[in-house]
Amino acid sequence: MVLPVRIPDWASSIVKTGHLVAQLPSTPIGELAPRLLLSVPTGQYVSWLLASGALKAEPKLGPEPVIGDTVAVWLDKKMQDVVATAPDEFGWELRVGTSYKQGRIGRDRIPGVVLPKETPCDRGFGQPTPEYRAQLAQVGPNYSQIYSDQCGSPVVVVGDGKKFLRSQRDELVNIARGWLESRSAVLLDQDSGQVSNPERILFHPFMILSPEVAKSNLWLRTISPRLVIVTRWSYFRQMDRALFASAPMIVIANRRVESNWNAVDETDEHQDLPDDFRLITFGRFPNGVFVRKFVSRVEPPRDIDEDPEI
Repeated sequence: MVLPVRIPDWASSIVKTGHLVAQLPSTPIGELAPRLLLSVPTGQYVSWLLASGALKAEPKLGPEPVIGDTVAVWLDKKMQDVVATAPDEFGWELRVGTSYKQGRIGRDRIPGVVLPKETPCDRGFGQPTPEYRAQLAQVGPNYSQIYSDQCGSPVVVVGDGKKFLRSQRDELVNIARGWLESRSAVLLDQDSGQVSNPERILFHPFMILSPEVAKSNLWLRTISPRLVIVTRWSYFRQMDRALFASAPMIVIANRRVESNWNAVDETDEHQDLPDDFRLITFGRFPNGVFVRKFVSRVEPPRDIDEDPEI
């Protein structure tokens, strides 16, 4: 497929959709979380166009950490896990060796994203290469802050076929970069094999994970990404219902896949939309592309063998 330099209208519509849904807030346990069914003739490039729009949205970094929390934070030129400590009665500190960040409780937000207590103790770190850091400098003078916020509020693509997904990303970044938002084009250009390692979540601005990733990584279930993009309806049905449940989700229904024809019927009764989601207008889509809003309740993590429900 030869990609035109100028982004086509259908692709622009999908980028805008990713941006709009990613701006929705995280949903507390017990409430109804926004989901969008995006029906397309082919899923080619769709995940990354949605991700491009989502990475333009404001990061959602969650509650402010308190003393004793372990946070994923940018320190010593890398993303890593650090415990927030109190050097005195009124201060906080994040320290690794000779590198540290300090501030005053109640005046400065402790940086980073709070990790679940079950998070593996030694996840390593995420360190951009010198070449990638040079690209990041294009997004702004304080690129380390921008990058760390993006990592703390990543876009997660859920689906099998990681090789195919990566090749689609490569084509957009290397051949059709103009299809992507300018900042997103840089953020999506991080070619690290670790973006498919679930233990490295919050170390990269985007991740590609299996729909069954929670089976061996139960701690992931309470993390709330900026946006979750599920590449097939069948994968959405396979996912642990608690996995990333508080995050807004877009489920791609590729009409070339027979099982996805069930999606409209299965979402028909899940139309009790929250006001902020109900009022979103997605505009006009080209022929062959349509969207349907639905919701699913955010449940606390439970036995992984229980039957999934929307």
